Amino acid sequence: MPEARREFMDIWGCHGDAVVVDTPRPWRLILWEAAQYVPCWDVGGDVWFTPEWMETASSEDHQCWEPIMDKECRYTRAGIVESGPARARVSWHYALCDNRHRVFNGNSTADEQYTVYPDGVAVRRLTGWPGNESAVGLNPLCWEVGEFILITGPGVDPVEAMAPVCFTFTNTAGDEMRCEWPEMFGYRRTAPMCDVFPEIAQWDDYIGVVHLRDRPDVFIAVPHDHRLFPYAPCHACGQPHPEFHVFPGGRSFAHWPANPTTDFVASAEATPEETVAKPAHTSFVSFGYHYGGQTPRRPTTWLYLTGAFEGDDLGPLRESVNAWLRPPWLRTNHLWNGFAYSERAYKILTLSDEPYELRLEAEAPIPRPVFSFDRPFRVGEVRWQGAILPEDAYRWHTFHRETLLWIDRRAEGDTDIVVVPG
Repeated sequence: MPEARREFMDIWGCHGDAVVVDTPRPWRLILWEAAQYVPCWDVGGDVWFTPEWMETASSEDHQCWEPIMDKECRYTRAGIVESGPARARVSWHYALCDNRHRVFNGNSTADEQYTVYPDGVAVRRLTGWPGNESAVGLNPLCWEVGEFILITGPGVDPVEAMAPVCFTFTNTAGDEMRCEWPEMFGYRRTAPMCDVFPEIAQWDDYIGVVHLRDRPDVFIAVPHDHRLFPYAPCHACGQPHPEFHVFPGGRSFAHWPANPTTDFVASAEATPEETVAKPAHTSFVSFGYHYGGQTPRRPTTWLYLTGAFEGDDLGPLRESVNAWLRPPWLRTNHLWNGFAYSERAYKILTLSDEPYELRLEAEAPIPRPVFSFDRPFRVGEVRWQGAILPEDAYRWHTFHRETLLWIDRRAEGDTDIVVVPG
């Protein structure tokens, strides 16, 4: 079961408070004070991964305005929202500041929540509040809301941690682009991915995978859907799609995490020796609302799917992303109140004391469905296509006035499920 807890962490020459979400899989989610509480997937052997945070840049200086510049953790904090057998939820609040703790436009902040299920996959919900209080930082150059960032502890060479093919950019339809390090698709400078691959403007969704040696691979899935992932038209090609930027390979940075220094502007590129001797991070691809200065409304919310997986087959990952983005119709003897994308859950409203009869009309496979019922009760029995499931095939718990149920099964075609309160 995913279990969220607070603990004191002393690693990499730094120590501090941490929120940790353990999962039944060989990876966990960590929000550590010495990393400004940035949510990171720990995949083992001092290798972490983060889908980043909200970030902007100023039109009158070279600073990066982002939470990792808050070295004293003046604005950043993390908390546990929910923890139980079916899922855990953790929260993170931060300000977009420079390394002198000035907040962009006076009050640019963000709130994030990660909802983590027993399969080790989380829905990330980012709500950004672009500043409107002052002229600090002048006008924004961009609003970035995600990046594929590999983090390595002392003694770990990031190049050795990567697989020979280090990054795959794909979608649920099966289109795929792969690259090795440090070539990164041949980019010699940070530039829009659609410059080289204009076809991504027409993709229905985006999945990026960082491949690692002897560890689970990590991923971020991004919707091409304004309802779930708002964006302005790409400033490079003018087409209506989220803008992705490729980082040139061969560069790592030592200013974060576990580094209290503020003696730099924007970033501190690491030498090869520093990359191995100190904690460092290496970036592959970033993406955001806009890289040409357009500002999202206050507030704006973005959703992502992120986590890790084992094995070389990307089919199950595409299947999970498709099930999240395109949930099938559900019929019930109670009331179906829609699919909550921010929770990856079907919402059920109760009409009577009768058992819940649910039918998923799945045109594509639906792995590990989640149901949220609007009243607390003990789950006495779960039937899947008429057969009673063993208790280790599902997880449930109550939280406030609802009951959560996660089922470790794969729905194909019309699938009948009965949930019997006990």
